[in-house]
Amino acid sequence: MGGGISGLSTALSICGKMDATILLIEKGEIGDSSKTSPFTFPDVIKQFNLSDAVLQKYTRFTYKSPTGVSASFEYEIPAFVTINYQKMCNILLNRVRKAGSVTVLDNVAALDLEETRTLFSTESLKLTLSNSDKISCDILVDASGSSFFAATKLGLKLPALYSHPFGEFLEACKIEDPTELCIFTGNKYGNGGGWFYPIDGRTARFGFAAITKSRTFPKDVVENNLKKAIHDFYPYNEMLMGSKCKRTEFGTIPIGSLQRFVWGRILIVGDAAGQATPWYQEGIRPALEGGQLCGETIVEAYKRGSFRRKFLMKYQHIWDDKNKQSYAYAKERATSYFRNQEQWDNSVRYQASLTPREMMGIIRYCHFPRMRSSVSSRNFHSSGFAKIFRETILKIHGKIKR
Repeated sequence: MGGGISGLSTALSICGKMDATILLIEKGEIGDSSKTSPFTFPDVIKQFNLSDAVLQKYTRFTYKSPTGVSASFEYEIPAFVTINYQKMCNILLNRVRKAGSVTVLDNVAALDLEETRTLFSTESLKLTLSNSDKISCDILVDASGSSFFAATKLGLKLPALYSHPFGEFLEACKIEDPTELCIFTGNKYGNGGGWFYPIDGRTARFGFAAITKSRTFPKDVVENNLKKAIHDFYPYNEMLMGSKCKRTEFGTIPIGSLQRFVWGRILIVGDAAGQATPWYQEGIRPALEGGQLCGETIVEAYKRGSFRRKFLMKYQHIWDDKNKQSYAYAKERATSYFRNQEQWDNSVRYQASLTPREMMGIIRYCHFPRMRSSVSSRNFHSSGFAKIFRETILKIHGKIKR
């Protein structure tokens, strides 16, 4: 259920390996063009053969604060790409249709879920849809995004934080370097940071996000923050002066994964499982990889002739082995979204001392390098983080009197 990247990736992984009947239920339209700008990595695009959806490749990455503090990194080959979300969805959907038997229900929402259970297992699942249909299924894959359809029906604990990004696809820009991807930090235009993704010398995506504890957030707040940034955030205000908005992009991204993704015969994937990375809210890679893993688990369950939870939990176990440690570490750092501007700037200064490879480790896996006795170490010891770090070590050794 769900016609986004994770739902389509799951469906394709099933269709390509077994004869199955799949129903895709999408409350809007598959490939919704209003989805906020995604970035991912070239090897991910290559792995899933989605190069036709790439809008731009980037060999330079800049992490920047509105105060002017920045960290820039050069890569010999493209390190990042931004994609056309709508085109990527359509590519995946066409492959699903060619590979197997699939029915697509656009503009139809799931309203209710019924389970028939015995003492030890789920015997059947039934969905009630907004078009009055009632659908029975062997397995339900919930890829409903921040709607959390299955999680709310099951009464599961939802993520504690949410990112609310708002951006614009702008034309008639004057972009200095179309191969430079920029990520913004700080709290001047939104504590969730922002992005500048040039498409070419004349078009770009620009936006900011707010991090809150609520799944809903006034769109006009983030929209006004963006307008302020277009007006006075140097040098982007000069590049965007006189630009025209082609379309707006708005959404909500859960920060932090659910405790479990498998409940009986219900498997949860993508944003509905909170699988976007908690540190950069990167969703394309987790959606593709999570969907593939979910689909492969379902195929194996059918081949075994059993939908018992212990077989379906393979999806959870493999995901945990690969991701749980880094996601858990990032969730512990969630309070960093509410730092003051000086703390944000110190973070940028620290990262400016890293190598391009080390910075990539942070962006992709939230892997921070160990301390070094070099320029980075000196910058760290002069930052606000150094005081916290030293006090923590002293407390451990009992050298601070209580």
